[in-house]
Amino acid sequence: MKILITGGLGFIGNNLIDYLLKKKNVKKIIVIDNFSKSTDIYLKSLINYKYFRTPNLYVNSTQRVQLIKADILNYDFALKITKNIDYIVHLAAESGVDTSVKNPEKSFKINVTGTFNYLNAARINNIKGFIFPSSGAVFGDVKPPIDETLARNPISPYGSGKLSGETFCETFSKVFKLNTTILRFSNAYGRFSTHKTSVIAKFIQNILNNKSVTVNGDGEHTRDFIFVDDICSAIYKSLKNSKKLQIYNVSTGKETSINKLISLIKKIISKYNKYSIKIKYSKERVGDMKRNFAKSNKIKKELNWNLKTDLKNGLMKTFEWYTIEKK
Repeated sequence: MKILITGGLGFIGNNLIDYLLKKKNVKKIIVIDNFSKSTDIYLKSLINYKYFRTPNLYVNSTQRVQLIKADILNYDFALKITKNIDYIVHLAAESGVDTSVKNPEKSFKINVTGTFNYLNAARINNIKGFIFPSSGAVFGDVKPPIDETLARNPISPYGSGKLSGETFCETFSKVFKLNTTILRFSNAYGRFSTHKTSVIAKFIQNILNNKSVTVNGDGEHTRDFIFVDDICSAIYKSLKNSKKLQIYNVSTGKETSINKLISLIKKIISKYNKYSIKIKYSKERVGDMKRNFAKSNKIKKELNWNLKTDLKNGLMKTFEWYTIEKK
């Protein structure tokens, strides 16, 4: 099995590579990343790999893991690198609601054009499967719990970009018979997330650096927080999906407010006797969903996927990793 991962140096990408390296049937992993928000520091800790600093320098290698510094907007390279690949996991994205509001044009280029480039390359090169990570942001501010059948009505450029990716996957499956799987991740957290601006990553980093934790709104916004290892197992199981199109929520199905999250983090850091949490409340962000959690019954039933890490244990593992990383 040969797997191409775009955005592979990111948070989920590093965790996924670590997960796949333990699978004997995964013979080769090719990683594409433009290094705009990440480095290869974590990949270096996982395995020795062959590195190509530009797409023009790439040649096929026997090394199990190959890393190419490249941009997903480079369509010609997308066509070249996807030859003789079995599966594409398209993790590369401009993530975040607030980021997309500040720069909707950049969000569009990366999340729509970049996705199309690799989806079309997958079609041309007869890829066995295309995994597209999406988000609950495609639904907008709907009343949770979210299931796969709800009408999609995004309220941010990020949500609109992810919806465009979903519809292209659906169309390519129907028209070109390409196997595509859409995975709507809930709010992921875990190790290898030092460059992330998501809520848990920011909270932990600010606590370790003795900075205030900023809460947007009154703290009653809710999210469905899922540990990254459970996301990796969902991606791996999706590789075995033989249907032309499948859409799954990858979530815990549990609603947690930001205030509740802070309470859990307080209990964890109290064991260390040297950290404290200082909270600063700010105004709500434009485009933020008030409540968000999703059902994962479908993926549990059809792919035999099961959640293995609850929020309390996931936070403990994450905080422990951060404290070791900081040393």
